[in-house]
Amino acid sequence: MINYSLTMRPVNANLIEINRAKSRINAAKAAGEEPQAEDIALVATEVQKAFAQAQFAEVMTIEKFARHIADHGCVYSRADISAILYMAVDCMREQLLDGKKIRLGDLGDFSVNITSRGADSTALFTTQYITGLNVQWDCGPQFRNLMAEAEFQLVPTRAQQAALIRAIRSGSVVAEDPSDTQQPSDTQEPSDSGSDNAGGGSDGGSDGGDGGSGDGPSFT
Repeated sequence: MINYSLTMRPVNANLIEINRAKSRINAAKAAGEEPQAEDIALVATEVQKAFAQAQFAEVMTIEKFARHIADHGCVYSRADISAILYMAVDCMREQLLDGKKIRLGDLGDFSVNITSRGADSTALFTTQYITGLNVQWDCGPQFRNLMAEAEFQLVPTRAQQAALIRAIRSGSVVAEDPSDTQQPSDTQEPSDSGSDNAGGGSDGGSDGGDGGSGDGPSFT
């Protein structure tokens, strides 16, 4: 199950100008001055749309991942799998720093990507212009079709969960009492269907990362 939250983002082509207008408005208000009418009119043209943002439900450490593999009928123990994973991490780092591309079957290819500042000419370029070295993952076939098998669930962001908890603690929102659920009358047939909770919260989120039901309202 892929958890996601909703966030509102501006989609204007002139977003830079709008943000500058916002800054000028805030500066004018801070100085006790009246903002320019042109800036107010420009900000009023801002258009926002709702976008999905992935929220992770749990952080899988190497130890948890090794236990998960061992629980799938693997002949190796959790300790053995953890040791192999740790060795794989160390060896991958070593080989990447040695300038090699690592191809791990369906997992995909791992290589390094260089970022740098621009020099005026190739003759003037030195390693001093290199600003970053990042790991690039080109996923294999097993990871290119995740969308075909994925199921999605709308959940609140962490900020929304924290706001709800604060509201409950302050008394402005009353937490639901499980004992208040309606009981069937004597004339009603009891239902034998299971209670499938399609909504629900999440332990993770970012805002990656700013859990709610799938038909809930759009969150900002």
